[in-house]
Amino acid sequence: MYGFEAIAAHNGWSTAIVGASIVFSGLVILSLAISQLHKLLTVWENKGTFFNRNKRTSVNSTEEVLDLNLPGRFPSDINEAARLYHPLVEKLGQPFQLVQLYEVSRKKGFPHPHLTISLLRQAKVLVPEGDGVFIWHHP
Repeated sequence: MYGFEAIAAHNGWSTAIVGASIVFSGLVILSLAISQLHKLLTVWENKGTFFNRNKRTSVNSTEEVLDLNLPGRFPSDINEAARLYHPLVEKLGQPFQLVQLYEVSRKKGFPHPHLTISLLRQAKVLVPEGDGVFIWHHP
């Protein structure tokens, strides 16, 4: 017995259908896992914030104390931007690290904190003290 008769006699059609279904199901599960991989990576990158929700950091305490009303359009004048950043720097204390200023400004919703902090450095409002520490120097 050869051909289709042999396939039908030994349950070949049902075996082929089950095999194809298993392969297709595996591919569907794999595609779903890959499509949700970005969420898993976000959790992995921010695992410190997920596991330490009850602990308060200095950034969170600064965020709770400081209440700023940001304008709808952030000023292009560096002196006006320095006036808006000054309360953040007061809460951080002198000297401070730029990373702290960046984190606080990002959490408070300041637009483009990297660019603004870079402009503040160029305008000599933020003066380096060495070892990544800066002081605020704005008349």
